[in-house]
Amino acid sequence: MAGVQLVEIVAADLRVEPVRIRWTWPVEGAATLWQATQGSHRNLPTDWGSQRDVRSVRSAPVAALVRTDDVSPLVVSLSSSVRGCDFAVGVNEETAEHLVELVVDDVELVDGQHRFTLRIDLRALHFAAGLRGVTDAWTAELGERIAPVPEIARTAMYSTWYSDHQHVSEESVERHASTGAQYGCSAVIVDDGWQTDNTQRGYAYCGDWEPTSSSFPDMAEHVRRVHALGVDYVLWIAPPLMGRHSKAWDRFSDRALGFLDEEQTTVALDPRYPEVREHLVECCVRPVRDWGVDGLKIDFIDSWAWKNPPPAPEGDCATVDEGVELFFAAVRDELQRLRPDLLIEFRQDYVNPRLWQYGTFLRAGDCALDAVENRVRTVDARLLAGDRAVHSDMLMWHPESSPEAVAEQFVGVLFSSAQVSVELGSLPEAHDRVVRYWLDFLRDHAATLLRGELVPVRPDARYTQVAAISAEETIVAVYSNPVVRLSAPADVLIVVNGGNEPIVLLDGAGDGPVEVVVSDCSGIEVRRSSQTPPDGLWAIDVPVCGVARIERIAVT
Repeated sequence: MAGVQLVEIVAADLRVEPVRIRWTWPVEGAATLWQATQGSHRNLPTDWGSQRDVRSVRSAPVAALVRTDDVSPLVVSLSSSVRGCDFAVGVNEETAEHLVELVVDDVELVDGQHRFTLRIDLRALHFAAGLRGVTDAWTAELGERIAPVPEIARTAMYSTWYSDHQHVSEESVERHASTGAQYGCSAVIVDDGWQTDNTQRGYAYCGDWEPTSSSFPDMAEHVRRVHALGVDYVLWIAPPLMGRHSKAWDRFSDRALGFLDEEQTTVALDPRYPEVREHLVECCVRPVRDWGVDGLKIDFIDSWAWKNPPPAPEGDCATVDEGVELFFAAVRDELQRLRPDLLIEFRQDYVNPRLWQYGTFLRAGDCALDAVENRVRTVDARLLAGDRAVHSDMLMWHPESSPEAVAEQFVGVLFSSAQVSVELGSLPEAHDRVVRYWLDFLRDHAATLLRGELVPVRPDARYTQVAAISAEETIVAVYSNPVVRLSAPADVLIVVNGGNEPIVLLDGAGDGPVEVVVSDCSGIEVRRSSQTPPDGLWAIDVPVCGVARIERIAVT
């Protein structure tokens, strides 16, 4: 492909000597380095501060330099066969160039060889298009190994975490499932707390993954009652974690990578031991086989991204990453036999393409009440998810929030499937209107929002605008930049005002007549008119968190 350089590398024994790749590159005008896992750090790192340990359960081997015009002059990535590497791109102070340093230490063994590809994209495309090139390459490499994504994975769901935390029970889950169904939530995700009576937010009681009898006395019957409401059931589990107060402690405490907390109450189990994997596979299969749940929220797997693990035990794998994948493969094979449309949720930063073989949807990392960070994380996840469904972090707000503040939570995650975590049954009327409107908006425009071409603007500024473009419509959410510049007039343009001023400005709307319908943050129409856009910038009054629908009128 013109402008894309591919370097095929075959390594010897990576346990003896990792592969080291190093070069400098004179990229001019870069404003930020887009990375697979970066949060809100949007700077250009120095070469001495840019090391990033990538494992199959954490981050991904890709980085893109991006200018303020959203063009990426350099996208660097490694193929999906790489399980582990140090991936660094940073400014070299001595030369004023960008130094790329890649140290690859774990690659999938295929036909007796550790083979991988270094991909260098110099096409100077929009950074989203450059990253799509990377995910397209990963998709081609993995092929039929990619887990199918059930359509329900692209719909809104209810999560119990922010509403209940560890105080979850049969009664609360069934209440949330019932009210969630009335708002269009297709599934209830039961988070941490079902497996313990201890509500101190720790993990000292994890490891057995059995329901606590006080809150879930009959899990199978409880799941049947949720299903009777027309709602799927997804259950949280954190396989790496084992606590001192679990029954499994006596069996496996000597088969751990190490402690995860200063109090030394919780360890990360070592998946290189076959008996550990066998125990964990049973813990993951039991909820589906015996209780009838529809999916698993598999969490804390980045605990397996262990720096300097103990020496490998005698067994069937040499590295922790290989043990992790043996575990996931066994879980996938058994659960797909039981339920082919199984739901598996992973969380940022579990974004490595190798996990596409096992998960079906990816949730933005925890950012409670932070609409801006939820926007950044969902867009970041979309850019690297391939065909994986992407969900927001759970939406929450204060019971006395303004309607605009409630709507802001939804506007921030427009380009993902929403997870909600508030007491829907006790919403005030004003909040109820907002929640119903935006959940309906997400569902009605899902084809564009979730499958259209995603075009974010200014990653260095945490995405000032984001657009989704399909054959039917163009949807633009404006955040800190109210000027929407259209490369071509759209027959149907929907502009969502995510900024703090009641105005948006359009440039390039075309010269034909249009119908403009403006609604407020709860979907109530406030203005309707037919007009012809003026030359230059066109100012449209749109309430904060409101919507302007601009549809071209056919001229006969």
